[in-house]
Amino acid sequence: MEIRINGKPVDALSVIVHTSFSQSQARTLLTKLKKLIDRQNFEIVLQACIGNKIIARERIPPYRKDVLTKSGKTVGGGDMSRKKKLLEKQKAGKKRMKTVGRVQLSQDVFSAVMRAD
Repeated sequence: MEIRINGKPVDALSVIVHTSFSQSQARTLLTKLKKLIDRQNFEIVLQACIGNKIIARERIPPYRKDVLTKSGKTVGGGDMSRKKKLLEKQKAGKKRMKTVGRVQLSQDVFSAVMRAD
């Protein structure tokens, strides 16, 4: 079973599992990872795969900054085009950050995941 973080395989987390237990093992491993990995400014997708088949998936949501608030005041009423422009700009930045950003896993995360509870 192979673990992927944002589509990139992490060899250190790969395990050999019997196929009858694979889905439950994958689910528990990904929930542990979800608790241990810190949230980022972009979405993190955790996947457990056997071959090319994804058997479990978890998602760590990104932090959201309220771009409609400028120095304590919300962007004024009236025309919605300004609000839409700010939200679209944020959306484009998050998309760009997701392609460039990498998730760093510390040694503590590896040891905590591999520890049998």
